[in-house]
Amino acid sequence: MDGRYIENNHSETLSPSLRRTYALGVVIGEDEEQHLLQILAHAAQYGCPLFSVERDGSILHADRTADGRMEIHQHTGAPVDETETARETLVELARTNGLDGLVVQTDPTERIDLDASFGALEAEDEFVVEARSETTKFNRVEAPVIVGIPAYNEERAVGTVVAEAKEYADVVVVVDDGSDDDTARRAAEAGAVVVEHTENRGYGAALRTLFREGHQRNASSLVVIDADGQHNPSDIRRLLRRQEECSADIIIGSRFTGTVTSDIPLYRRFGIWTINVLTNAGLGGFRKSSRISDTQSGFRAYGPRAIDSLAEDETLGSNMRASTDILFHARNRGFEIDEVGIRVRYDLENTYTENPVTHGYSVVNGVLRLIERDRPLTTLGVPGFVSAFAGLSLGYWSVFDYGQSGQFPVEAVLASLLLLLVGFVASVVAVVHQSLREADIR
Repeated sequence: MDGRYIENNHSETLSPSLRRTYALGVVIGEDEEQHLLQILAHAAQYGCPLFSVERDGSILHADRTADGRMEIHQHTGAPVDETETARETLVELARTNGLDGLVVQTDPTERIDLDASFGALEAEDEFVVEARSETTKFNRVEAPVIVGIPAYNEERAVGTVVAEAKEYADVVVVVDDGSDDDTARRAAEAGAVVVEHTENRGYGAALRTLFREGHQRNASSLVVIDADGQHNPSDIRRLLRRQEECSADIIIGSRFTGTVTSDIPLYRRFGIWTINVLTNAGLGGFRKSSRISDTQSGFRAYGPRAIDSLAEDETLGSNMRASTDILFHARNRGFEIDEVGIRVRYDLENTYTENPVTHGYSVVNGVLRLIERDRPLTTLGVPGFVSAFAGLSLGYWSVFDYGQSGQFPVEAVLASLLLLLVGFVASVVAVVHQSLREADIR
């Protein structure tokens, strides 16, 4: 798995007094700076102060403010040559700040057990102890409910979304898709596990990372919501409840079902309607009972079967088209899809990372390609038959007209031949594609 982790521990076993007076100190070696956000999130969850010392002398001090946020201060000191010297610096910082004890972590790549570490600090009656490591890499909930949040330059809203989503999840995972702002830090401070893409790879790539995270963490459910605040995190509960009731593999938060309504701009409503029609046609959703009312909703809950299957699918598009790719993936594998009504906000500023026209063209183009791939007889065979039939009809009329008037209708004959040729080629291609598709399925 590429990307950097900012882990989060949901234990609340430490007493308030311990969280106020004991601190975590970490020594950051060369090429280990990427682990600092992970450790910061860990300390933020426990509410304990954090000190870090890097080899170049950079010192970070993070502590909770009265309103519960982590306040971070950084300054530069003298370069540190050895681990023991860095350890002494951490001890001095803890004493200077009036703390009663310090847990020192000298290997930032190792996930530590703060419960055991602070417990040892108290039991040994020492001012400083070495950190105790955890035996597992991820959260110890066996089948957690995970809320996954793809994020790109969402520093403004992501912290609030994470904080609200935590009420309904065992773990909140934010995929920072190459943001050049403070998205990762804000998400970590709010208590999320953050996986960072080193460059912007697109919405679909962020989803693929979330599916892999859900698979590796053995998630019972993965609920994906947007980071920009358009989705109401309290609706997570509605999707999870519906998933529990009907055991569907995918629950879609729909803007067009139930009594809940969203004030969708007219141009977006038309664009969504167009994509819905094309997508449902490609999925074979001609009956009302099998139709999906909101194929472009990014608010979805995935069950274990869907998570594991999608985690292995390398064909999902990297851009916004991935939402449609997932539906075709689900229908091809016989997954059950259901919907529940949600409300989406459209009164927020800067919620679009892609031009709506470009987005719409990309999605429509992707849907047409999927239909061509999955339903060649529908997309090529039927038009080919219609073209051939029109060519034959026009040819018959040309012969009849020639017999009546004695004048040879050159243009009509050429048009007839062209329609016959197009129809023949389309029909052959459709049959070949269908044969190849059936061979792949077998």
